[in-house]
Amino acid sequence: MAIFLSEGEEVIRTYKCAKVDFKSSDSALEAFGIGRKEPKTDCTVTVTNRRVIYFAESATPSSGTGMPSMHSQEAFVDRIASMEFIQAEAKRHSAFPFALSVLGLVITIMSLMAGKSLYLVPGIAVLAIGLAVFVPSLLVVRPLMLMRVNTTASEGGIHVSGLSRKEEDTLSFYMVPDPEFMRMSKEIGALVLDIQNRGDDCIGSWKE
Repeated sequence: MAIFLSEGEEVIRTYKCAKVDFKSSDSALEAFGIGRKEPKTDCTVTVTNRRVIYFAESATPSSGTGMPSMHSQEAFVDRIASMEFIQAEAKRHSAFPFALSVLGLVITIMSLMAGKSLYLVPGIAVLAIGLAVFVPSLLVVRPLMLMRVNTTASEGGIHVSGLSRKEEDTLSFYMVPDPEFMRMSKEIGALVLDIQNRGDDCIGSWKE
């Protein structure tokens, strides 16, 4: 990442906070275990004496547009009011595959009791599909993360988008925390406070 710095601006810390797959994530498909689960694009958080910058850019161009995907956000240090970090695990949705398994089991039992082999094969097939999705949903966990930097600014600022509000609300990516995420969450608050209170005088101590 090549960051353009303003006059007097200096990079103090850079963290690899997460890895992301810019292919849009669909929670309904994730319940069936469908979709690539190995995000490779590094997401970095860079702290300067003026800004906190989040940046991610895919290494290869998209096959559809021929352009790399990217996401960039920044907050000015003197306007940061609070921060929030979450690192957790979540299991896949299991209600639907469980219901599918129960349905397949009911069809299979009723077919055996009624002696009608016509519905036996479909019942077994539905049961098998349901179990094939339900069992992994109980065993496989997905790492989740959240980083929120709140500022004192009340305005929305610049907003340029080719997406509808509905598309913006539903757009999400498969993202997992990097091992550095925990270290970043523990020290970035102190770093920002030092910059706010001491200014450039704290740069040397943090760079050490």
